[in-house]
Amino acid sequence: MKIYYRISDNSYDKQKIPGVTKDICLRNFLKTFKDVIFSKEVMDGEEKPPVTIIADRCSEETLKIVKETGLPMVETDLGNAASMHYALDLAAAECRDEELAYFVEDDYLHLGNAPILLREGMLHSEYITLYDHPDKYTNMYNMGETSQVVRTNSTHWRYTVSTCMTFAVKVGTLKEDIEIFKKHRADVSDDAPLMKSKDGDHPMDHAIFTELKEKGRRLTVCIPGAACHTDLTFSGLANRLLIEPWAIETMVLELQECLSDVENRIKEEDKDRFADIKGSLLNGKEGWDLLMGLHALLNMCE
Repeated sequence: MKIYYRISDNSYDKQKIPGVTKDICLRNFLKTFKDVIFSKEVMDGEEKPPVTIIADRCSEETLKIVKETGLPMVETDLGNAASMHYALDLAAAECRDEELAYFVEDDYLHLGNAPILLREGMLHSEYITLYDHPDKYTNMYNMGETSQVVRTNSTHWRYTVSTCMTFAVKVGTLKEDIEIFKKHRADVSDDAPLMKSKDGDHPMDHAIFTELKEKGRRLTVCIPGAACHTDLTFSGLANRLLIEPWAIETMVLELQECLSDVENRIKEEDKDRFADIKGSLLNGKEGWDLLMGLHALLNMCE
């Protein structure tokens, strides 16, 4: 498996899961794929890590975070769609046809078994996504897609019409389909008024996968999802939370770790007052409410 991770400070202006940052998403990705990235051969210096981080239009702060990983990195100044095309071309140029390429955006959280699921999913279709997109359960799709469901050792899968630009594909297939990806791009002001980006354009993911389906390509998604977009747009449209429970638990653990760091720096004379505030915000809370409380508490400490 070869992974292409795109990170940028020119992201769309959307409401996100409370407390989530590019740093947290990157750390979660590295933790999830550590056995893929840091294999024995890599640790022994016999091979390069099978990942490239594409840092597109990043600030010095973000570049510092990326460089601290010690992983192969490329700096670009391309924008969303063009940086995606750069990743596709890079995979096509440097990978063998039978290799699995996983393209990852910088605003996803992954479940721990994601690498296993990617390999299992390839047994049933040409394209794989681990993100069970909430839009497929809205009135846009009659409250759910009709699909055959298949089972692998670790999970169930269903076929779906489209996904975002975080997906996996065999490189040989990608080479045959790459012009379809490059064909579909649009200005966000024309196509998606809910999105505001500092770039001029973005990949038209739905159009891409619709044409791939017309070509005979299949796209499967694991159910439930093992990757979660941190965007809350569809939760807002549906007026209910459409985030995988494990993603909320992941963020709770991340913010609890941040809170521990803050508590270690609190002066002795302020500890009782801080404990009172902490109790009022967190005691008896769980899940989303606990996440909101942690986020509020950390914001007070800034």
